[in-house]
Amino acid sequence: MKNLNESEKTEVMKMKNCLIISNGEIKDFQKIKSNLENYYDLDKDTLIISADGAVSLCRNMDLCPDIIIGDMDSAAENDIEYFVTINRKAEIIKFSKNKDESDTQLAIDYAVKKGCRQIIIAGALGNRIDHSLANIFNLFSENYNGIDLKIMDENFEISVLRQSTSISGRTGKKISVFSMTPYTFFINTEGLKYKLKNEKLLFSPIRGLSNIFTDDVARMDFSEGVLLIVKEI
Repeated sequence: MKNLNESEKTEVMKMKNCLIISNGEIKDFQKIKSNLENYYDLDKDTLIISADGAVSLCRNMDLCPDIIIGDMDSAAENDIEYFVTINRKAEIIKFSKNKDESDTQLAIDYAVKKGCRQIIIAGALGNRIDHSLANIFNLFSENYNGIDLKIMDENFEISVLRQSTSISGRTGKKISVFSMTPYTFFINTEGLKYKLKNEKLLFSPIRGLSNIFTDDVARMDFSEGVLLIVKEI
């Protein structure tokens, strides 16, 4: 294994975590920033990417992106100029408007290419239901297997589970569990008010809506499926 010098070690650490700001809706900038700071040190060791017009959200959150990426059809010139002026290291990566990927997907792909393995997307939801769904569906991409990828807003965290695991939460908080395959077979659950044991959670009807943490950690042992988790924070 190659021995890294100090500057290389710093770069590797920086690429571990990534925060992507998508051009959706954020109502309480201070609250969501506080939520994010519970996961990452936003001042260091975190790659911050703005997806196109999200530069305006970055300004409102007082976050300076390292990368501004997209076709630049919604990013205001004054916002771009603001960040280029105060952060000379900021890089603008512009794509053609005739592209197959969304700006958020481009941001995820860039982060993965740079070696990030933990990625949070903020501003991914909003009044454009098609964009919101596209951002949620990104979580299921086979291209991101092995990546800790989640969406976060002021009140909820959205993630995908492909194998049995424990989920941290808070007693009394809600958690909804959806099978995104025709069914997911649950061996057992612990730490949840409404238990699943040796049974199938079907894609529909939506039985997994609004479960409740009975402990600060919930355990889900399952097979034969993929789960979408919406956890209250």
